[in-house]
Amino acid sequence: MRHSGEAIRDIFDFAPGDKIKVAQLFVTQLLYNLSCLLPPIATSGIVSVITTSQDFKVIYFYVILYLIFIIIQFGMRYLNYRTYNILANYYYSYVQQQLFEHVSNNDSILEKLSKGKITDTCSEDVAYIIQTVDAASSALAGLIQLLMIIVIFASHNILIALIALAIDGLYVYAMNKNSQMIAKYYEGTRKYQDKIIDILNQMLGNLKQVKTLNMMPNLTKKLDKNRNSYDIQYDKKRTYYDSRYCKLPLIVYIGKILLYIQLAYYVYHGTMTIDTLVLLISYFEMVIDTSDTTLEHLLNVTNYAVRITRIKHILNFSNETSEIDFGDIENDYINGIVTFDNVSFETHDKQILKNVSFKAMPNEITAIVGKPGSGKTTIINLLYRLYRIKSGSIMIDDESAYNYTKKVYSSNVSGVFQKAFVFKMSIKDNLALVDNNLKHQQAALRRVGLLKEIEHLPYGINTIIDEENPLLTDGQLQKLAIARAILSRAEILLFDEVTSSVDPDTMHDIVNIIKDLKEDHTIIIITHNPELMKAADQIVVLSNGKVVAKGKNKEVFAKSALYRELQTAHFNQPSIIETVNDSPGYTDPNK
Repeated sequence: MRHSGEAIRDIFDFAPGDKIKVAQLFVTQLLYNLSCLLPPIATSGIVSVITTSQDFKVIYFYVILYLIFIIIQFGMRYLNYRTYNILANYYYSYVQQQLFEHVSNNDSILEKLSKGKITDTCSEDVAYIIQTVDAASSALAGLIQLLMIIVIFASHNILIALIALAIDGLYVYAMNKNSQMIAKYYEGTRKYQDKIIDILNQMLGNLKQVKTLNMMPNLTKKLDKNRNSYDIQYDKKRTYYDSRYCKLPLIVYIGKILLYIQLAYYVYHGTMTIDTLVLLISYFEMVIDTSDTTLEHLLNVTNYAVRITRIKHILNFSNETSEIDFGDIENDYINGIVTFDNVSFETHDKQILKNVSFKAMPNEITAIVGKPGSGKTTIINLLYRLYRIKSGSIMIDDESAYNYTKKVYSSNVSGVFQKAFVFKMSIKDNLALVDNNLKHQQAALRRVGLLKEIEHLPYGINTIIDEENPLLTDGQLQKLAIARAILSRAEILLFDEVTSSVDPDTMHDIVNIIKDLKEDHTIIIITHNPELMKAADQIVVLSNGKVVAKGKNKEVFAKSALYRELQTAHFNQPSIIETVNDSPGYTDPNK
């Protein structure tokens, strides 16, 4: 089990700012706890006036003193709450931003951690950072308050102090053991919650396929299995909660009876006054309340530490293939000449690319074709700088792709993926993620032939893209994604199977859009589409990570009998690419 100190150190590691505010939170909490010791003094004074026949006017002094003590007490609480709010805003926004950036820069984290866990950590766990800090500071302040009360007891009677200390010590020990077991099974419930959420997220993201392929029965079985495991952990956790609130408090109440009997004995024999009795009883009741509160805070810190560990786990995740440093070249005058020179790449001890060489030129379409698993997508990922090559070089305008600054590289290399990626926000806001200039947005939409269609929507460019109310077809969404890539003003545009999930009419439109874009871009496409291959200026054929053919479109296809087949092929016919790699008409131009 982790201790509160470890959790706080972890928080300071990934959110180092505002340590002064953390100290202020503790100080105000401590002052509040100590100010709670003041009102019983005034109460004892009032009892003293009544029982010792003093001048009754003296009672007003104690009443005013009581009011002053209450004002101090709640003034400290107000300052504590104000500090809490400031820290809460800082921790939530800062750490959540850290998580977003870290996940986006380490996308391979999705191979190690479930999306459910990442989503829950980014949305839920970050909210518990401030609660962890607050619970730790409250627990520490509570322990100091308990120590002060024991000192007060000792100043009046050593035996009473020892009895109170024994009762409270036994109670704290038993409750702490209980807290550790609760935390253990709490962590177990979180584990299975993550799995349930992950299945739910995947199901919601692919609901059409789930329904169409009748996956719900099997998904329900998986969910039931995880729910059963969750129930087991939850039941064990509740068993210890039952002991915490129904059995362990008996220690306090039995001890309280013994202490009160001892106090009554002192009063009966005249060795203790009534006002002292009232004072000590008030303080012992406070011992019990403070012990309960402090133990609750310690339990919360132990539970919250599970959440802090999850945050730390994600922020500490790294993988060498995703951490690629940028260079310092700030030259933004990119022509867009892309050169792969004997590029080799492997991952998990598996060779993906071997000595791949080709050159993609501005104002041309370069199509990379090949069987699934031949290495096509890896080439695109390398150009997106998702991985670093093992040998060879990738050049942009005769300069290593790794030597440009992040700003220059990202503003010159952009693209569109197989499935249109848009956010649940307006069309305008989706485009504004790249360029918020409305005229630029309209020009991009006009270039992809989407402007008039969008203007006829109920709210035009302000129409919300919502899966539950799909006003845009898959083809229109793909065109929107292309418009967004155009807005990036990148010289090099990458297209990964952009026609594979659209209807034939949209496919023809996208082919024409890509033809138009080559007039002022370098275009690199991965495709199985005969029409796109036909439109390409250069074909690069991959097989098992090697280039087996490359050259001008007609030159490459003229070497095989597939050229005539291409002229009459149906949309997305797989046989073309599957046979192209094995065709005896292809020759390796490097030989």
